[in-house]
Amino acid sequence: MNINESVITKTSEYFKKKGIVLPKISELTDPNTISEDIQNKLKSIDKNDINPLNLFRVHWHNNLDHTAFSKSPEYIVLPTEFTDVQAKITVNLGRLFPLITAHKVLAAYACLLPRLLNGEFDYSKHKAVWPSTGNYCRGGVAISRILGLKSVAILPEGMSRERFEWLEKWVEDPKDIIKTKGTESNVKEIYDACKELEKNTDNDIINQFSEYSNYAIHRAVTGPSFEKSFLEVKKDSNLQARFYVSASGSSGTLAAGDYLKDHLNTKIAVVEATECPTLLYNGYGEHNIQGIGDKHVPLIHNVMNTDFVVGVSDQATNNLNLIFNTEIGQNY
Repeated sequence: MNINESVITKTSEYFKKKGIVLPKISELTDPNTISEDIQNKLKSIDKNDINPLNLFRVHWHNNLDHTAFSKSPEYIVLPTEFTDVQAKITVNLGRLFPLITAHKVLAAYACLLPRLLNGEFDYSKHKAVWPSTGNYCRGGVAISRILGLKSVAILPEGMSRERFEWLEKWVEDPKDIIKTKGTESNVKEIYDACKELEKNTDNDIINQFSEYSNYAIHRAVTGPSFEKSFLEVKKDSNLQARFYVSASGSSGTLAAGDYLKDHLNTKIAVVEATECPTLLYNGYGEHNIQGIGDKHVPLIHNVMNTDFVVGVSDQATNNLNLIFNTEIGQNY
């Protein structure tokens, strides 16, 4: 690792001038260790404001009104009437993350942080490039905007309208949204665009699929957070955690499974779309489960520690959307 002291000094002075303090990883793991002064200030700051203190909300422990921190992440336990199995299935929810209402803002912060601390990223000339199928690039743009850094979002043109509407409000220039060919499965086309941008050395490609900081943050922060939600469900019972299930995507959240396997002896199951069964059959295709990307095995996926691969059709997820989000589905 190369340390650029002059850039570190320059960045430190820049952040000091803007009133920016970077949260420690340990504070994101246990937000109750964040100073009382910062916690009090957050009570009057909207979770979507371009305010550097919102960095201290980039974790799983925000409460519903974002005025304080909770003991465990928000979760739901799916009822047997819905799952048709006796096992308790706990779903951890990422909607309380600030700025983008999704956990990808955590990965974006983690991947940018080392570059700032070692002076690799020079705010005065570099531009952070965020390749993604949607939420990671939104997280990257949000973090960059808060820190006063230049950024670019790269994502397939066929992603949801809501993603593009959000990006259009947050980027400083419409040209900073680069739309590549295809949909959720077209990760290669994103890489191709990055290869072109990389020819300009001022572009820093922050690739979630190969950034070990993406793995590290989820092992250090998401793993312990999910352990807390399990222990809250378990209480004084003899309940055991048997499986940790997460979609493939960039494989970041799968790192939480490595933590949970060490601490709760869980098995790890990775989900992918049956329409594009890369891990299951070395297959190709397209699907509509937005946010889980595919057609390749990310560099940071700890494959040898993964126990099961689960195929889920996008017909199943589409049907769930109909059941929960339409009047006829809710009546059913």
